[in-house]
Amino acid sequence: MKLIVTGMENGRAVSFKQDSADAALEKAQKLQGEGLDGVHITDITGRSYGPREFAACFVRSTS
Repeated sequence: MKLIVTGMENGRAVSFKQDSADAALEKAQKLQGEGLDGVHITDITGRSYGPREFAACFVRSTS
C-alpha cells in the first residue's frame, strides 16, 4: 500500500511516502505533534483523509 502523508510547514507542503497504514498514521501524528498544519493522508486513488478518519478506516486495533 502506497500512501502519502502531507502537512504544511511555513506555507509549503511537506510530503512523505509511506508503505503501510500504520506507518502513515504514525507519520501524520508525528507531523501534527511538530506543529504542521493541514496534515492529511492520501491513498492510491487520490482520496485524502485526516488522521482520525484514516485511523478509523484503515488501522486495525491490536487489542
